[in-house]
Amino acid sequence: GDIKLKNCNACYLVKYCSIKCQKDHRPKHKRACKKQAAELRDELLFKQPESTNLGECPICSLPLPLDPAKSCAGTCCSKTICGGCNYANQKRELEERRDHKCPFCRTPIPDTDEGCDK
Repeated sequence: GDIKLKNCNACYLVKYCSIKCQKDHRPKHKRACKKQAAELRDELLFKQPESTNLGECPICSLPLPLDPAKSCAGTCCSKTICGGCNYANQKRELEERRDHKCPFCRTPIPDTDEGCDK
């Protein structure tokens, strides 16, 4: 049958047919592997997040997600709030047994409305 090659788990530059083959090649591969793995980590570390034209959450100032299901817009103040701030507000209201209010302007929201227009 066909042999399924496996990538080096650190650098993804080379493929091996077996663990034995990988161990045998390790002394020759170690230096290049460490360099490539460090470059991959740096690339991930310094990669900028996806930019949006939606701006920032007015509560936490983090960029709003591109996926509209991960944020909500208050019908009272028309502010778009990130899902994290909305979740934190709902959790606080439940724990403190408070009425549901807009996370931004604190306008009371009727029980029949979730406060989010998605």
